[in-house]
Amino acid sequence: MAASDHTHADEASAGLSVDGLTKIYPDGTLAVDDISFSIDAGDFCVIIGPSGCGKSTTLHSLVGNVPPTKGTVTLDGRDITDAPTYRRDIGLVFQDFQLFPHLTVEENIRYGLERMDVSAAEANDHVESMAEMMQLDGMLDRNPAELSAGQQQRVALARSLVLEPKLLLLDEPLGDMDYKLQKRMERELLRLHRELETTFVYVTHDQTQAMRLADQMVVMNDGKIEHSGPVREVYNRPRTAFTAAFVGDSNLFSGTVTDVEAGGAVAVVDTDFGAFRVSTANADSGAEELVGREVVFAVRPQFVRLDDDDGNALDCDVDDVIHRSGEGTQIVMTARGSEGTKQVQAKSDDRVEPTADAVTVGWDADDAILLERTSVAGDVDLQEDILGE
Repeated sequence: MAASDHTHADEASAGLSVDGLTKIYPDGTLAVDDISFSIDAGDFCVIIGPSGCGKSTTLHSLVGNVPPTKGTVTLDGRDITDAPTYRRDIGLVFQDFQLFPHLTVEENIRYGLERMDVSAAEANDHVESMAEMMQLDGMLDRNPAELSAGQQQRVALARSLVLEPKLLLLDEPLGDMDYKLQKRMERELLRLHRELETTFVYVTHDQTQAMRLADQMVVMNDGKIEHSGPVREVYNRPRTAFTAAFVGDSNLFSGTVTDVEAGGAVAVVDTDFGAFRVSTANADSGAEELVGREVVFAVRPQFVRLDDDDGNALDCDVDDVIHRSGEGTQIVMTARGSEGTKQVQAKSDDRVEPTADAVTVGWDADDAILLERTSVAGDVDLQEDILGE
């Protein structure tokens, strides 16, 4: 499946389809601005963006807690835009779990089944099966206060999943957990997703978590969708400057296209730090039309090579070297241009030390991505302007 802006899969394959969703609150706040995306049944989709971007409003519009001002929500071909929450066939897990403190684990899991037309014997079977899947079968008589955070999370998941919803929505469910518990629960979520084949929509601002979990990613900013699609596409070929800055690390440059080469496949971009050659594969117009335009391009740190003066080349001073287990070495450098300085990042398996001597780094034109200039204004540092740092 490809979740894509204003492009929807066929109703037969689209587990969830959102078309033109808009939410304006009574005080005039535009929280969600005409967004559209679709997710195939059984996919794990992560909606990601900074605080206040509209992702939680989107989630609560899907579950029915926030009625949209405009737009439609379709689940498995059925329009659920105006349906009450209990008729949407959707499960919801919150960050604070919202378990019933006066009920046991078993009673929490059974709660939703008791409000459905399910026999006691069938409910017992469902609860037993779900408790075994969640490794809770030895804890059914305990109250939530007697459980760890990870165990409470599993109870919250079991309470939603025992109803066999077509769609499970997860609102920052791991946000209050420590790092090790987060990693363990991420593995648990992926295991459940594989076993149940239920469509998951997961809301977070944690880009690292999103990259580990997602099949599909929807990147939101200021109430709009910046990019939606398979996670590899969003990372490797971001469409906008915001997406490149927010999803993973990027080196962002702005400048003016002065020429095109290689039959239009490469643009020459003049920046404050020199002229660089950039692939036009991501351009939203013909190569010849780019000449004279102000553009932004990004280079991921793993494509920045040390001691490389072939093609694109940039002189930098090495500031910091961060060794990360299993991820190579992160090198933070300062480039000096005609109008100031800029931080540049590279990844390398080589041992490098901070030095006062300049090093030359470079990258291939194919690894420089031409971007739409969204969320970027003036000649301020692009990364700080986009992320508000």
